[in-house]
Amino acid sequence: MPVANIHVLAGHPRPVLKALLREASAAFAKAIEAPADRLQVWITEVDPELYAIAGEPADEVMQQVPRGQAEIPLIRMALMEGRSTEMLHRVMADLSEVTARVLGGDPQRVRVQIPDRWAIGGVPASRARAAELAARSAAQATA
Repeated sequence: MPVANIHVLAGHPRPVLKALLREASAAFAKAIEAPADRLQVWITEVDPELYAIAGEPADEVMQQVPRGQAEIPLIRMALMEGRSTEMLHRVMADLSEVTARVLGGDPQRVRVQIPDRWAIGGVPASRARAAELAARSAAQATA
């Protein structure tokens, strides 16, 4: 059974979280071409006092920065093997977009993990961070 667990900071209004459940479920089902009754989506709220952003407790960060600019939602998915790379990229992009839109955040802050695959803002991490990884590699080669 395909599952998606969306981790967010606690404190979002319940109607927003319910809207996220509905919209993420619909986008997930469409992206993986599966009936909605064959998948599950749930939300895990994390206490902002127990979540660090740039090494600082999130509750303190959000006193200085709006939630949408601070929060980094994480979507973890479990899917059966055999799904195409194109389908996996589509589900990463679609769930990132829905999560950011419903929560009022920046899509570039959403992270998605499918075992052995990561996405940043809906873009496979290997593509999103290609330049950064190349620069690190070059710096290590010259060190």
